Amino acid sequence: MTLPSSFSSNPDQDPHKYFKNLLIDFKKEIKAAVDPDALEEKMSMIINASKEMLYKDNHKKAIFHKPETKKALDKVWTEFDRYILTIQKNPSEANCQDLLNAVEMVETLIDENDIY
Repeated sequence: MTLPSSFSSNPDQDPHKYFKNLLIDFKKEIKAAVDPDALEEKMSMIINASKEMLYKDNHKKAIFHKPETKKALDKVWTEFDRYILTIQKNPSEANCQDLLNAVEMVETLIDENDIY
């Protein structure tokens, strides 16, 4: 697999930068309204990259607490599933804005170093 020319380094050199670049590239793909197979491939790359990231959790003593980083990533997965199903069943009603908002929320967490 080759990376687009917009990537300035290999994924094994800096996972933080690679993950952020994947999210930026994913947003471009969503806005370009490409086919669902290409979006699913990008999402699988994001899922694999997210497994290598570390997540900050400020509530270490809460028993039933879910970290904000986990909530944000779960929202991306949920909105992606909803968007893909809408594209497959009724493409004219597909609206990508919720998915874009979820991806931007994860990007914000990366910028704030909650995901590193």
